[in-house]
Order: sequence, then C-alpha cells, then structure tokens
Amino acid sequence: MITACAGSFTADNLYAQVITVGRYAGLSRSAFDDCLEFCATGGYALKGYDRWRRLLQTSDGKWQLRDPRTAQRIRMNIGTIQDTDLLKVRLRGRGGKSLGEVEEAFAATLSLGDTFLIGGQVVCYEGLREMTVEVSRKSGKKPKIATFSGTKFATSTQLSKRILDGLKRLDWPELPLYMRNWISLQRKVSKLPQFDRLLVETFPYEGRSTSVFYGFAGRNAMQTLGLLLSKRMEDAGLAPLGFVATDYAVMIWGLEPVTDPVALLGAQGLRDGLETWLAGNAVMKRTFRASAVIAGLIERNLPGSRKSGRQATFSSDILYDTLLKYDPKHVLMQITREEARKGLVDFDRIEEMLKRISGRIDHVVLERVTPFAAPLLLEMGRVPVKGQAEEQLLAVETARLMQASGIDQVDLMRSE
Repeated sequence: MITACAGSFTADNLYAQVITVGRYAGLSRSAFDDCLEFCATGGYALKGYDRWRRLLQTSDGKWQLRDPRTAQRIRMNIGTIQDTDLLKVRLRGRGGKSLGEVEEAFAATLSLGDTFLIGGQVVCYEGLREMTVEVSRKSGKKPKIATFSGTKFATSTQLSKRILDGLKRLDWPELPLYMRNWISLQRKVSKLPQFDRLLVETFPYEGRSTSVFYGFAGRNAMQTLGLLLSKRMEDAGLAPLGFVATDYAVMIWGLEPVTDPVALLGAQGLRDGLETWLAGNAVMKRTFRASAVIAGLIERNLPGSRKSGRQATFSSDILYDTLLKYDPKHVLMQITREEARKGLVDFDRIEEMLKRISGRIDHVVLERVTPFAAPLLLEMGRVPVKGQAEEQLLAVETARLMQASGIDQVDLMRSE
C-alpha cells in the first residue's frame, strides 16, 4: 500500500520488489495476488462497496490509487497499536442492568453456559454482542473469577526447556535452600516433570477429583489446553467443574477422576475440539478485528475524529459474519485463523508439546496435594482482596494448603 501511495505500478513489478526482501522470499504468487486483490477491492465479498475499492487498474495494466484522499487515510492508520479493551457485562434482555466490565482476554475464554463472578453475583455467559458480554443470573456451579491480567508474555519454549533440563539434576546448589527443598519434596512425594514426558497427577481435594497436567507450554497454550481437556472430559462423562492454568501446568477439578489421560490428549481430538471451541466464543472475532485494523480494512483514525473501540467492534462483527458466510477463504479470514492459533490460543505450542512427549505420559495417582500443585490451588482461590477479613481468610487457606502438601516443613528439611 505504501508503493501504491507513491504512484502507479504493475502487479509483476510489485511482486518482484516484495520477494527481494528476505523475509518474504517464501511468498507464493497466489498469496500475493490475494493480498493485492484485498488492497484493490477488499476481496470478493466486499468489492461491491466503494469504501474498500482503493486501487484502480488503468488501461495499460498499471495500478494506482483510485482517490488521492485514500493516501491520507492510509497514512493516518499506519502503525495503529492494538491494546487490551474492556467489555461491558450486562444482563440479557431489553434494558438489562450493567454489572461492570471484564477484559477481552477473559471474555474470550468463555463458552455458552460458563458462569463467572462479577458485581457480587454469579452470572451465566449467554453471548457477545456489540462489545457487550450478555449474561443471565445463575448460581448452579462454581464460577470463574474475572481478573485483570493486562498484557502478558508467555514463557518461552527455550526457558521451559532450561527449567525441565534443570530438574534432571540431583541437586541445585545455585537455588535458595527453600526452593531446593521444595523440589526435593516434589520428587519424594510424586515425580518431577521431564522434557520428553508429560507428568499427570491425580489426587482428591475437598471432595473433588483434581488432575494436574505439567505441559510447560506457556500460559496461553496451557489455558487453551485446559479448555479443550475440559470439553473432552465433559464428553467422557467425567463432569469437570473448572480449571486454572499457569505457564507450566493446568489443573482441572471435577466429580470423576481421570483414569486415562492418554485418551484425553489425542492430537486429532484436541484439534477437532479447538475448531468447535473457536466457533463458540469471541476469540475469532477478536482476532479478526485486530487483523482488520492492522490491514486497514477498519480505520480507527479518521480525519477530525477517532473511531471508538465499540464502533470498531461493531464494524468488525458485521464484516466477520459477512466474510464467514460469503467468502470464508478471504485472505483476512486465513490470517485470522492462523493468528488465533498462534496468539491467544497458541495451539501450535500444544502440538509441539504433544510431539515432544510422543505419547509418553506418567500418570501418578496420589492421596494428597503435591508441592508443585499447591500453588495452582492458591491460584484457583484467588479473589480481589478488599479488607482485613479477606486477607485473614486467604492467609488461613494458604496455611492449610501448605500443611496438606507438606510445604510448611520445607524450611526445616535438609537438602537431599
């Protein structure tokens, strides 16, 4: 588009310029033609609308800007930065009461029927409409806690490998004593995770069967794995109630124990579950909006004004639904699917983890909470602390978990 702003060009000349840049060396001609078609007309489903017809092909086969004012609008939107937006939560129905706001990242993890806590009450997710999460009142099952996370970077695969390689050693003299004893206690009570194997722990806790999958694939990937495993457990009749994910593990609790984790972790079953899950929540629409803004399909900055997040979402929802129905192979739809897998969902890391373990799973059935699982249980119970009473309750819960897992004795133990 920058070349288009400078003057006229032929498709062959522009393609030759693009592939001379090293990182575009693998760009196929068909992919280039799709991009050019998008820049020129918006694509098959949108070419009938003047606002997206930005380029004009002359009689000599050259392309040029259809309207000189287009150059100004392109320059105004180059370099647009995507930030985390908040979504309003409102009771479903005409005149529904507003209950507050949640992050898009949290809303993207919700599927129909999920419950979460907001405004002092438990609500059930009914859908996303025009930048608003629609809910109904429901208190039938333990809710998720809507938390503010901001922008987070998942642990890199290189760092995860270094951690797992470090766990192979017999001792860790460079670590503080309490950490060495904590790791030693985990080895004594259960097992330590390994790079080429997946450790799965199952134990009872508060009348629920709890399973922990130590994947070390990063927070986004582990969160996605928790969603997919929960769905597969539901289909298998294990009645999962909820899960919590960190960079190194996902913990799922339910009414029935996990007896065959190998069956739950089938690669094809997880892929099928991913497609179903993506179709049922806001991840795809959110990813499409970000891609559409960066690609210039949706303009956030206009002469004399700036489009709000609500307006951008409303526009992107209409465009997404239109392309999904009439042009599902549109270049932006292809980008959206790829970005959804690599971004918030990070499914590629799950596939890398499955390839790395190659079916080698260590399933350890225990009667108690393990040292590595205890922090996940504290994560599960984390709520906003707003007073002394809440702080005291959290301290009591922490002490109880430390005693149950044996971590309270860590400082008194000798390093093994």
